[in-house]
Amino acid sequence: MEKTYDPELHRQLVEYIAEVGNQRVAAGNIGYSEGAISAYRSKTYKGRVENVEDRLREFFKLRSSAAQLAVSTPDYVPTSISSQVYETIRICHLKGGLAIECGDAGIGKTKAAQKYAADYPNSTILITVNPCFTSLSSFLKLLCRRLRVPTGRKDDMWLEIDSTLRGGRKVLIIDEAQHLPIKTIDSIRSFFDSNPELGICFVGNAETVVSGSGRARESYSQIRNRTKLTEIRHTTHITRNDIQLLFPALAKQDKEIGFLHVVAQSEQGVRGAVNLYSNACDNENTSYDGLLAMAKTMRIVQF
Repeated sequence: MEKTYDPELHRQLVEYIAEVGNQRVAAGNIGYSEGAISAYRSKTYKGRVENVEDRLREFFKLRSSAAQLAVSTPDYVPTSISSQVYETIRICHLKGGLAIECGDAGIGKTKAAQKYAADYPNSTILITVNPCFTSLSSFLKLLCRRLRVPTGRKDDMWLEIDSTLRGGRKVLIIDEAQHLPIKTIDSIRSFFDSNPELGICFVGNAETVVSGSGRARESYSQIRNRTKLTEIRHTTHITRNDIQLLFPALAKQDKEIGFLHVVAQSEQGVRGAVNLYSNACDNENTSYDGLLAMAKTMRIVQF
């Protein structure tokens, strides 16, 4: 018996594949194998078409619902802090050497690193570490995959990476660097010792990267001895003008801007202020009272 395909779902799938650029990415996002998506697209799927269409229906429904939520702020805003972080990376890139950009969470460090990598994609290597990639072997493997070079023994990976980082000015940005232990830090530093034109910028948490204890602090002290720039930034450095840039729809509403400024200068940082405003937008009330009510709901304020 000939199988039937939902024409609307089929159309949405074809359009989505065109939007993301290729079938492999689309299949991964949807959660089906590329072969299954290809067969469905060509209407030659041998399994239960209903199962694929149930997955597609849920995927496109969630995607549509998410798109209806308010987009509150641009992905990157050149605030005073993010602009300074961007400039630190630029100098590190142009001059080579080591730099440390650290500070409170949620103040724009990662956004600045991502923006720089987007502006200079051919000579910037941006990687983000987490507790799963702190050992030397796992970090080197992560970096190898980012550079698309073979993985293997630690010494072989280091040599492959060192060779790839040579030739032309490049900058390696390591975000969430506070997770790195001394052995990994020392190995990263050795890439610069081997190639003085290479720029390496560590981006991370202030307390761990700069004020940590034990051998990790000693290792970062050795980095600072080799650095051209070491910057420590805090939420208290966020300016009122930054808030006006982040929330242009509120630029002339002093009370609302002032409230978001207080939130941003707290432990919430810019990220917390953005989340608060986004939720208030979803609630269709970005007045001072609306922001305050949402802040109470989110337990940002207790009064």
